[in-house]
Amino acid sequence: MPKSTKPPRGRASSKSRSLVPTKPHFVALVVPGRLILGGHEIQPEQILQIPDRRPRRDGPWRDEPDRVAWTDTATGYACLILRQPDGTLAGFVAVGSSHPLWCHERDAIPPALSSSPHQGIDYAAQCDQRGRPELRVCHADHVARGIQSTPMAADSDASDDAWWFGFACDKVGDFLPNGHYRNNENREDGPRVYRDIGYVADQVLSLADKLKALGDHAPSVSGDGVPGTGVPLVLEPKPRALLPRKGGRHE
Repeated sequence: MPKSTKPPRGRASSKSRSLVPTKPHFVALVVPGRLILGGHEIQPEQILQIPDRRPRRDGPWRDEPDRVAWTDTATGYACLILRQPDGTLAGFVAVGSSHPLWCHERDAIPPALSSSPHQGIDYAAQCDQRGRPELRVCHADHVARGIQSTPMAADSDASDDAWWFGFACDKVGDFLPNGHYRNNENREDGPRVYRDIGYVADQVLSLADKLKALGDHAPSVSGDGVPGTGVPLVLEPKPRALLPRKGGRHE
């Protein structure tokens, strides 16, 4: 009797497995020449939708992207808005190695700056080169290279050494689109509000302005430790982060 050519039961052939469609991790949207976020006009470099970060329920986030990256024309700093697993948005600003707060952990930032924006900075880390590119807190061009699986040379870009400061909109009073249980906590503090992309962009650009002012006035700090802009430059004698480290509170 001739042997059967059928594959064993319960086993899919390698060919059939290769034809199974997979959902994309992200969808790249058309990048316009300009975009209005909040009260600001930006020139976006990257706009993505990230399906597994999008809130499941309907709400004001429905028409928002999940990742927007741009360079602030006023300060020259890279800026980023990235949606978090709980459906909220987080904002980030990058400074270079010449900035006085480069490589400072969040608990070594001057109080007047660390408490701003949106209830405080809770992220401080070097450009992230790990994990899925679209979820990295890093520059748009680095993320694009990661998506294309193009290796980066060691000296490919000075922004590899950029240090990012950020905040998440998951604080007291914030509404978490995917955080049903946490939304019912601390109801005595009042109703919870979803911080939309316009609000987050305002906070990101405000943080960029303050970081720029601090950097510009760092060499000429007055005797009381306060530069002309009113941002105190009171740094710990030994900053908590003397060398670049990876990681941060949120993604």
